[in-house]
Amino acid sequence: MTKAVFASVSAVVASLLLVGAAAGQEASSPELIARGKALVSRHCAVCHAVTTTGDSPNPSAPRFRRLNERYDVEALSEGLAEGLAVGHGPMPEWTFPPADVTAIVAYLKSIQERGGPPLTTPAPPRP
Repeated sequence: MTKAVFASVSAVVASLLLVGAAAGQEASSPELIARGKALVSRHCAVCHAVTTTGDSPNPSAPRFRRLNERYDVEALSEGLAEGLAVGHGPMPEWTFPPADVTAIVAYLKSIQERGGPPLTTPAPPRP
């Protein structure tokens, strides 16, 4: 199997796992949102503002409550599962299992400030 075919199959499997994880728990359940908040608080808060108030400790790191101004928050699922390529540094490449991705996206969606449509889609995962 070539690397390209393997990568494509892996992406499809990851997507199916994400759908399966979401089907097992309502995407907006309070428990799922709380789990997502705990995950981003533990892994992301050192650089990002991860709640509905405050500035990011790293000025170049976007505030999570305003991600919808830059990205389609739902589309972040793939990057969270396979590794995010980001425009600010230094940032470690995080990858999360499907159940954690579902929780993180549910939390992120729950805190978005209402504004215009997303400006861009996230960068593709790193190889």
